[in-house]
Amino acid sequence: MGVDQIEQGGDLGMGKRTGAEKMAGLQNRSVGAVHQKEAYREEAANGQAEGSAMGDAGLMTVSSSFGPSETMGRLVAEIAAKGLTVFARIDHAAGAAQVGMTLRPTELVIFGNAKGGTPLMQREQTIGIDLPLKALVWEDADGKTWLSWNDPAWIAVRHPNAPESVPAVRAMTDLLAALARKATEG
Repeated sequence: MGVDQIEQGGDLGMGKRTGAEKMAGLQNRSVGAVHQKEAYREEAANGQAEGSAMGDAGLMTVSSSFGPSETMGRLVAEIAAKGLTVFARIDHAAGAAQVGMTLRPTELVIFGNAKGGTPLMQREQTIGIDLPLKALVWEDADGKTWLSWNDPAWIAVRHPNAPESVPAVRAMTDLLAALARKATEG
């Protein structure tokens, strides 16, 4: 599956715009950054923008052929193979257990490198709230494993001057799609 084929919502058929189509839209828009944010929010409200099964604009979600532990292991291995740094892994289920609560498997990995994120932060420092990149592996109530991450195009639209960094956003989009394929496909 290429970046053009990964649709928001994974197998659930939610949203029909691909990451590449969204990138083309960012390149072709002549409105200011504020208008871009408003347009994205309007698309999300109308179900036209990419969103997860729960309708969260900007959240990419794909199903995994593997369980949570194997999906995360494959993801972390591929992150390392791409020369990226894993800054942290947060096991939310383990945290819940420490306070006497239960949570299905839910683990976050925070990763990236300065070469990829710095060009975006040079244009808009507030994008640092969304970087480094994050990916969440989680199990739903039916025992199905999912991989979710923030769409870089959505991150760019969220920050006023970042849409000017289309090449960096495209590179991040392609990278995340490749990581997702390696982590989730058999």
